[in-house]
Amino acid sequence: MWKYISFFLEIDGIRTSLPFSISSQHNQTGYFDITVKRVENGLVSNYLLDCVNRGVELVSSGPVGNFYFNPIIHKNTMVCIAGGSGITPFMSMIREIVDCGLDRTVHLFFGNRSDDDIIFHAELTNLSERFDNINYLPVIEDPSAGFEGACGFVTGQLIRELIGEIADKSFFICGPQGLYDFCLPELEGMGIPRRKIRQEMYGAPLNIWEYPGWPQAVDADDTFVVKLSDGRQFEASARESLLVALEKNDAVVPSICRSGECSMCRVKILSGKVFQPAGVPVRKSDRQFGYVHACMSFPIENLEVLI
Repeated sequence: MWKYISFFLEIDGIRTSLPFSISSQHNQTGYFDITVKRVENGLVSNYLLDCVNRGVELVSSGPVGNFYFNPIIHKNTMVCIAGGSGITPFMSMIREIVDCGLDRTVHLFFGNRSDDDIIFHAELTNLSERFDNINYLPVIEDPSAGFEGACGFVTGQLIRELIGEIADKSFFICGPQGLYDFCLPELEGMGIPRRKIRQEMYGAPLNIWEYPGWPQAVDADDTFVVKLSDGRQFEASARESLLVALEKNDAVVPSICRSGECSMCRVKILSGKVFQPAGVPVRKSDRQFGYVHACMSFPIENLEVLI
């Protein structure tokens, strides 16, 4: 089973990679659909949108990941909460349900800042009208004058009003950090333990310096010296992950998910400190011996790094 593929590219002399969720149905093996959203200063996403045309060959990983429906452990009724481009893995699940006629029900809550931002809105509306087991509710934070749907945020009260009992349902969530910060406590307030909420990793926080636990003495614009085990050294910004700093200085380490999950980008910190957001699944042995996931580690002191 899979959820994403990662592209490996060289852009403006920088060798890098970026994962994209697969939005085509799981049973479709002839091709993979991905959805690319333009991001401000997004090196890879903007390159793909502006510079890649039909016929261009790209190098990618094979399909990997574990954010999917597992019939052994999950209930047949799914409650899915998406935000922005976090809709893509749910599109894969929904398309498979419809394509294969699976006995599975989906309640999809899709949060966006405005109704102009909704990805797949026409397709989701059509599927929810055609199939009784596909229930789609867009929730808009700042709706236009003519929008008639749900407004505000995806709250526990809104979820409970539409799904009723929670005991016979499995819960999935995917989207930007703000979605998790708001919706996870809402779900827990409904009596759903965190361990029963299936979460998708969604990359490093954009404004890491605003994240809980960030040291107050470190400014986002501070820079630190990174010395590598091969003798090279360079400056790295506190606002960028160690992985990005390594790539920008031609010190490429393997990476797939860029979300702290796959552990491909592990490096050892010989001296100095990095900030890692809470919840990054670093092995106990790695913590003991100083290894970190470079994609989710941000310099907060001068560093010596073994790669």
